[in-house]
Amino acid sequence: MSVDIESLVTDEMRACIGAESPVMSLPEEISASDVRRYAEATGDNNPLWMDDEFARSVGYKGRRVPPIFILQTFRRSPEWEMGEESGWTGLKLPPGYTNTRNAGHEVEWIAPVYVNDKLTFKYRLVDVYARQGRTAAVIYIKQVCEFRNQDGELVVRVTSTAAKLPAAQYAGATPAGAS
Repeated sequence: MSVDIESLVTDEMRACIGAESPVMSLPEEISASDVRRYAEATGDNNPLWMDDEFARSVGYKGRRVPPIFILQTFRRSPEWEMGEESGWTGLKLPPGYTNTRNAGHEVEWIAPVYVNDKLTFKYRLVDVYARQGRTAAVIYIKQVCEFRNQDGELVVRVTSTAAKLPAAQYAGATPAGAS
């Protein structure tokens, strides 16, 4: 079945571009024990996140938080809900476009995050467009998430693209390992 790519993204969908989520916040500051547990779990014992004196000796105001750790902190927010289902975008996809794939992330590290910083974050819908994929028309949803510290300073910007595919193309497929 062929889909008209030009009409797949409607004017109503395009009108959602620019929508912003509420500001969400972490329930508490990022603690030294959070960073220690992260370092133990990953084996990343960089002295920038393990030693205040060392971090200050190279020009920082104290221990930094590992950058990759920051990217997962949003999951701690009581306001965060996964995916577009939270409704903040107002985006209504065509029926059947329920299969979601990661289509890329771009991360900009703007300013250091330190132990005891408390972060907030907010999403913005920046684009919705369609392209023909190998097996189906795909709708791409691009969002930007900005993290700010307790002083309102922008510290990290993440641009994420999700690919939405029609679920019907997977109907009858057997999951790997199933019989």
